[in-house]
Amino acid sequence: MSIFSPIPDTPLTRALRTAALIVVLLTSAFFLIAATEARRLRVDRRDLVSADVPAAFDGLRVVFVADIHAGPHLGRQRMAGLVDAVNRLDADVLILGGDYVGGRTTGAQVFYPEASRFKAKLARYAVLGNHDVWESREEAVAGLERAGITLLENKTVRVWKDGGSIAIGGVEDLYTGHPDACRIAEDVSPSEFAILVSHNPDVFGGQLSEAGDKWDLALAGHTHGGQVTFFGKFAPMVASRFGQRFLTGWKHENGVPILISNGVGTVTAPVRFFAQPEVHVITLRRG
Repeated sequence: MSIFSPIPDTPLTRALRTAALIVVLLTSAFFLIAATEARRLRVDRRDLVSADVPAAFDGLRVVFVADIHAGPHLGRQRMAGLVDAVNRLDADVLILGGDYVGGRTTGAQVFYPEASRFKAKLARYAVLGNHDVWESREEAVAGLERAGITLLENKTVRVWKDGGSIAIGGVEDLYTGHPDACRIAEDVSPSEFAILVSHNPDVFGGQLSEAGDKWDLALAGHTHGGQVTFFGKFAPMVASRFGQRFLTGWKHENGVPILISNGVGTVTAPVRFFAQPEVHVITLRRG
């Protein structure tokens, strides 16, 4: 004799079963869509017009890639495919925006060997993200050096072409270092075109105003566009003290155009919802 009594077939129990089935179907659909979106890379293409762009740099292509998070959720095969996709964008200058590894183990073995294949006609630069330092700062610095990619930590460099130049400054990660966009701005003339790169966009919340009119473009990642959002309009969790203000996309801070990239990879779970992975091609135009 069974110790369990059968559940009576009443309008209420039928409604509860239907509701449970709907929840299961919606949950399954969400994870299927989110897992699929996490692997669909898009290319965001924009022109940036500025009178500070030298004539020799008119039409120059800056490719920006952030938050790859190689490791458990993005293995060697996908990393190789990403490098191939980025190389097809025909970068003049390649800028990597940090968080190249995905956790606290295994990411370096995936990312750095493939990173050496990234191509750019003039230069390749990088800043570090918090995950790079957490997994191993020493390994990150050595890996980028082996890959031939110049690391910018509170430093400004020049890219030269046909007698003209632009400045590119990179700062340390906000969580694990001491970013100082104001100090490196001292090495920049207001009349030259200058790009500021920070892994974390929160640096822009105060330091762009303090740096005056030195920067013509600022680039960051870190937020993943929220990774899981309500149809791209609102993210329950944003890795920024400024909340939705620095969620994703093109913004302006003190007259400076800034780009906050959704990035490529994922953390915690390999899913994205209305926060599609992206890389960026920014074409400089002399205005």
